[in-house]
This record gives sequence, C-alpha cells and structure tokens, in this order.
Amino acid sequence: MNARSVAPLHRRNAFTLVELLVVIAIIGILVALLLPAIQAAREAARRTQCTNHLKQLALALHNYHDVHNRFPPSGIDGPTANGIWIRLAAFYEQQVLYDNYDFHGTWRNNMALAVESPPSVLLCPSGPDTVSKLASEESGGQLCQTTHYYGNAGPIGYNAWQSENYPRDTSRENSQFGEIATAGLFMLRSEIGFRDISDGTSNTVALGELSWEGYPFYRAWHRGLHWWNSGLSLSTTKTHKYPINIGRTPPGFSFAYNQGGYGSMHPGGANFALADGSTRFLADTVELELYLALCSRNGREPIQVP
Repeated sequence: MNARSVAPLHRRNAFTLVELLVVIAIIGILVALLLPAIQAAREAARRTQCTNHLKQLALALHNYHDVHNRFPPSGIDGPTANGIWIRLAAFYEQQVLYDNYDFHGTWRNNMALAVESPPSVLLCPSGPDTVSKLASEESGGQLCQTTHYYGNAGPIGYNAWQSENYPRDTSRENSQFGEIATAGLFMLRSEIGFRDISDGTSNTVALGELSWEGYPFYRAWHRGLHWWNSGLSLSTTKTHKYPINIGRTPPGFSFAYNQGGYGSMHPGGANFALADGSTRFLADTVELELYLALCSRNGREPIQVP
C-alpha cells in the first residue's frame, strides 16, 4: 500500500492548562457576582412570607374580635395562663388543634399537644431560633416550638406629645421581669377591643416580629404568662421600650423579660401588623418617640405610620 494513500491522523483539540485556569477563574467571578443577588432574592421571598404570616394572624385577630367583641387577653383563668396564639388558633386554620386543647388545664398540661402540632404560621422563615430557650418546655425529649410574633402589650417610656410617661401597672412589676405596659392591645384579663383604640386602627401596632438570633426569652408558643415573686412575665405579648433591632447591635443588649426587643433577621428592620389588619415593614432607623407612639392605642399622638 502506498504510504501517500494513508489518510492523515486528525489531531484532537484540547484546553491547555492556562486556558482551563482562566475558565475556572471566570466561572468563580460569575458565581461571586450572582450569589449576593440570589441571596437577596431568597431573603425577599422570606420577608414576603413573613408578611403573609402576620397578615393571616391579624385577620385571625379581627375574626376573634367579631365573635368575642374584644381581643384575647395575654392571660386569664387564674393559673392556666394560656397565651393569645392558642386562643386565636381556630381563626388561623388550626381548628383541630384548638378543639383538642384542654383549656381547663394549664399550658404545661398541654405541652405534648403543643410539641406535636406547632403552627408554622408563628415562625418567620428568616428566624434561625425556632424552639424554646427553656429546658423544661419539652415533651418526649423534644423542645416546644416558640413564636416569632407577639401581641403589642404597649409602650414603656415618654409620650413626647403629651409630656408624660406612658401608663404602667406597677403593682405587677418586679426587677426580673421588668415593666408592665397598659396602653397596648393585650393585657392580663383584659376586655380591650377596637372601641378602645382612639388613636386609630391604621396608626396603632397590633402585632410585631421578634425573630433575631440569640434572643434569650423564646418560650413555648402557647404559653401566656407566668407569676413569680409578685411579678408578672408576658410570654406571647411584649412591651415596646427600645429601638427596633437593638438586640442585634454588638456587643449585645441586656433585656428584661417583658421588654421584648422587637427586631428580625430581615435587613434594616422588622415586620409589624397594624390594628386595621394591614402590615408594615418598620425600619430600625425610625425615631424611638414615633415608634412608641405607634404602639399606644390611646396616647393622643398626632402621628401616622411611616
């Protein structure tokens, strides 16, 4: 066979090492550019879901009021001390849970049911801490889920428009639990309703978000309150005393139990539901005087939600 008749062998093209390294570097740069955008999109979706949770809970509050002509109290019935979220459960699509709950027993008697059937609507999807911080709030070796949403117990501080302090119930305060506000929507054995919101439902906070990492007072979601040493602690309702997100400010902040510390892992603020059923994202830069005014139902402050 003639050597000239043999077809030449085709050379196989391939990346050189330098070209491969360049491609890898370009891919790495693109990933680095895209990752923040992806994370921002995910956080935006989580914030929207959190807003939807608060809207559902605000609607439940309205429906409860339609039936009972008042808001649920922060605690009632002596030692049972069941909180607002179990009282509202039938109105946010948890009728079966509500029907199986023993309201004649204490919140401790209902711990197994609370652990078995925690309502997902009570958790912000951006909140990293989802269970109680108290070791005794467990059943079958499993800690009870907490809540990231709290009823507005009222402001603690100075009403700049009326030149006076916001009202408190000093008879139930102690140094461990802190001040007890009385100008909010939820109180011990209260009968507060829409008729008592003289500042206007569109200018008064009903529910707020407290879902930041490391908050020390997460408790069982169905718990209402606790008495100790002549003091009252509020578990599913909290007062408003400090700026939004102050608990996330390094090196941390020391809270009394009742003073909450509203804030979230959403950048720049937290979600709130107003008494008219609408929701707002309040920035953590809002002035403290304005924030406290929004949490008073009858403080006579001529302000509007920003």
